[in-house]
Amino acid sequence: MNRLLIHIIDIAKVTTAMLSLPVYKLINKKAIYLIGERKDQCQDNGYHLFKYIRTNHPEDKVYYCITKDSKQLKKIKDLGNIIYHGTIRHYIYYILASKIVGAHLGSCDPESPIIWKLEGKGKFKKYKMFIQHGITKELIPSLMKKNTGVNTFVCGAKPEYDYVKKNFGYDEAEVKYLGFCRFDNLHDFKEKNQILLMPTWRAWFGGSTWGGNNDDEFLSSDYYKRFQSLINNKKLEEYLVENDMDLVFYPHHEMQRYLKYFSTSTRRIKIAKAEKYDVQDLLKESKLLITDYSSIAFDFAYMRKPIIYYQFDQEEYFSKHYQKGYFDYERDGFGKVIKEEEDLVKYLMKIINCKDFNKYINRDKSFFSLYGNENCKRHYEIIINE
Repeated sequence: MNRLLIHIIDIAKVTTAMLSLPVYKLINKKAIYLIGERKDQCQDNGYHLFKYIRTNHPEDKVYYCITKDSKQLKKIKDLGNIIYHGTIRHYIYYILASKIVGAHLGSCDPESPIIWKLEGKGKFKKYKMFIQHGITKELIPSLMKKNTGVNTFVCGAKPEYDYVKKNFGYDEAEVKYLGFCRFDNLHDFKEKNQILLMPTWRAWFGGSTWGGNNDDEFLSSDYYKRFQSLINNKKLEEYLVENDMDLVFYPHHEMQRYLKYFSTSTRRIKIAKAEKYDVQDLLKESKLLITDYSSIAFDFAYMRKPIIYYQFDQEEYFSKHYQKGYFDYERDGFGKVIKEEEDLVKYLMKIINCKDFNKYINRDKSFFSLYGNENCKRHYEIIINE
């Protein structure tokens, strides 16, 4: 019954949108384009691009797609031109839009099987630009041309650009090295006495989007045991207290559903709920990043700050999560690769205030051959010329 009701509502919204189109076409003479990220978020490349356009080109008909109940809505309220997901207005502007720009695939799409079906038949043709939410470093089938249908795939680094262009099935002109929009905001920052622990997700027990109710599998996993142990490591706790330092443990978006199982006995370690923190603020204010395989390390490297890779499950990760790509952590990484907890704690105590990172900084410079605050500008120029 619920499925039938959802289908009826979808039909009603599509019908209303189609009947309203003539009026909206008279009002909107200029090209319309939509920008979005995860449906409830505005903190990534989409947000920074939207802010740039609204600030520098307020005459443009650009709109940001987000859910009405998003906790991050206040960040863009003052910018205006907000489209709420699932509303009639969303359906209308999606059909009207000639250009769709998303940090995630489907960022701006209405959850409408009817619209998806019509698009599949060649209706509502649009230019679609995928601006990503992280550097692609592995061979990810879902991002290949045959699965995305996007017209432009934006890369944030030169080696990534070369890899995607060769392996993902896009024509050469469809892959662009523009840098990431959010990188524009990484040139001015002030650090706190803080370490950021930010591991990525694991496909084999899933998360809020990909997995089912796999809590038992999660609790028996190396992932849970290793990170629960680390945030309760006595030597680490003593070091943080002695140095008046904090550590923020912020698991990937897909792992946030498991946050309730983590605990620590020290006030120096904060277990971070995603809705209470801005990822870029955490990156900018932290002195050291500990991650495993997360592409967020590239943002930290872009700021030329020290990184440690804690990779206790390499074999399982590259066999069950993503196939290894062009990026080799030992050869190309921006910090030391460590597999054991005690080695990790010893090393971070040794290097946290050490500025001698020439080997890794040189890697940063060659990886990001585009460096500066014109990433949004380059994106905008591509959008308006397509």
